[in-house]
Amino acid sequence: MGYPIGRRIYGEPSVFFRPREPRKAMRSGCGASAPAEGRIVPLLLLGAAAVLLAPFALGQSASPSYVDNCQPCTVPVGGTAGVYSFTFALKSGPEGRIVEAIDVAKDSKLLQHLHVTGMEPLDEGDQFFFGGVDLNFDGLADLMLMVRKGAANAYAMYWLFDAKTGTFIELGTYPMFQVDAKTHRLSTYERGGAAGLIHESKEYAFEDGKLVLMRDEKQSATGQPGVFRKVVRERKGGTMEIVENKTVHGPATDR
Repeated sequence: MGYPIGRRIYGEPSVFFRPREPRKAMRSGCGASAPAEGRIVPLLLLGAAAVLLAPFALGQSASPSYVDNCQPCTVPVGGTAGVYSFTFALKSGPEGRIVEAIDVAKDSKLLQHLHVTGMEPLDEGDQFFFGGVDLNFDGLADLMLMVRKGAANAYAMYWLFDAKTGTFIELGTYPMFQVDAKTHRLSTYERGGAAGLIHESKEYAFEDGKLVLMRDEKQSATGQPGVFRKVVRERKGGTMEIVENKTVHGPATDR
């Protein structure tokens, strides 16, 4: 039996946009109704706790969004690839529900069974953040599913679309990527404690089809209250080299 036609979750290209909060959050006092499956809304200035939930791109050509269950969802991949259909294999338990796998189909033919690992359960009323995003700047939509979200940080599992085989290849789980089409860089940011003075950021680029770390910055606590160590590395000649190593004082620290 073929797959039914699902709701499209891939939107027209936009410069800035973000998904709305899950339905449960809407009920808790935001005063707005939950979005329909796949709806995209304009990007607003985000608070520090939500900044990683933006769909992360200048010139990004796809639109991840909050969806109920993908039974199924459809994504136009772009080029001659056509429209793909994605159906979640869900598992419910006392702690909530997770996506165990994603079935990939095209023209009612099942092509792949993508395994999802490390996903934290969501409450029954919450939605999944899922959709297409061009990670390697080839004009074709790759795939992402958010698997964990905390107060300040969120993480997603990613798959790259392989135009030669017409299938999706697992890239891995990362902090949510911000995608810069001008520099062809993917960046991540993880906020730690001390009001964000503890943090780590990374920049990646694709080289010969592989995701390569190009720059990282880590600021961590020292043995002194209010004093932090900032270390920045950049890729030079194929290796990561330290380009900055200094002490950073918090705003309330006597210098």
